[in-house]
Amino acid sequence: MLLVNTYRVRLIAMSVSAAILYDSWPLGHWLNPTISRNSLASGLEAIGQPYNWVFICGDVTSSLLAIILCWILWQRYKDNKLHRFIRISLGCTILFGIGTIVDALLPERCVTGVQICASFTQDHLLLYHGIFSIMASVFLFLSLGILWLHQRNNILINCLLAGYIIFGLISLLQAVTPGKNGNWSQDYYISLCSVWLALIPYVIYKSAGNESSL
Repeated sequence: MLLVNTYRVRLIAMSVSAAILYDSWPLGHWLNPTISRNSLASGLEAIGQPYNWVFICGDVTSSLLAIILCWILWQRYKDNKLHRFIRISLGCTILFGIGTIVDALLPERCVTGVQICASFTQDHLLLYHGIFSIMASVFLFLSLGILWLHQRNNILINCLLAGYIIFGLISLLQAVTPGKNGNWSQDYYISLCSVWLALIPYVIYKSAGNESSL
C-alpha cells in the first residue's frame, strides 16, 4: 500500500509541477510587463527580452515532466490491448511535450505587437517557431479528444472540452472584432492546457477503470 501511495504521489506531483511551470505567463506581468501587455506569451521568450530564460526553462522543464509522466503511464498500459486508446492519448501528449520543447528552444527574434517584424516568409525562425507551437497545441487537444471518444459521459473530460470550445468561440469573436483585443484569450488557453496537464493521471486512471488506484 505504501508503494502504491508513493507511486501515486509522484505522478500527481509531476503532473501538477508540469502544469504550474507551463502556466508561467502571470510572471510576465512582473518580469516583463511591456511584452505581457502588448504581445503574445511567446514574446516573453524572445531573443533579447529580459528574463526570457525563465519562461524558456519553464516550458522545457514542464514538457520534460509531461513526457516522463506519460512514458511511465504508457508503460503501465502497454500490454493491454483494451487500453490502446490510452496509449494513443499519452503518445499525443508526448508529442506535445516534444513540440513545446522545440518551440521554446527556437524563440522569436522580433516581438509582434511591440516591434515591426518581418513576415514568416522572410524570418524562417518565426516559421519554425509557429509550426512547432501549432503542432504542440494540436497534439495536446488530440490527447483529450481521444479519451473523450471512449469516455463521452465523463463529466471532467466534457468540462475540459467545453473549455476548448469556449476558447475557439472567443478566438473567432476576436478575429472578427476590429481593434486591439489584448492577449487575455491566449492566457486563458494556456491556463486551460495547464489544467489538463495537471489532471492527466486522474483522467487516465478513470478512463482505465482504475479509479481506486489513484
